[in-house]
Amino acid sequence: MHRWHFFGVSAVTLVVGALLATPSGAQDGQDSIQIDAGGQSPSISFCQERFYDEDDGLLRCNWAVNFNFACFISYPSDKVIQAGAKLSDPEVVGECDNGEKILKLRHY
Repeated sequence: MHRWHFFGVSAVTLVVGALLATPSGAQDGQDSIQIDAGGQSPSISFCQERFYDEDDGLLRCNWAVNFNFACFISYPSDKVIQAGAKLSDPEVVGECDNGEKILKLRHY
């Protein structure tokens, strides 16, 4: 039993203390509210500026998951984003090698 003592504190005390410790961000309740409410996490999508179209509450473009893929998708996709899901206006974040401007959109 003496070999499991660390500076006068038993190993059992250390384990129980570690199990009862609360992460620093868990007290505000924000994480549990999102999970319980079934909310979605924000997403970022990229597309070529020339394909971006906002019509009838839908955002259409050649949506891609990252900047590089947006350069290689050369036609609008079937994926649409609801205009109400926008968290910010699209912003130009760079150009492809061929000069096409790429937009980034934050949305749900």
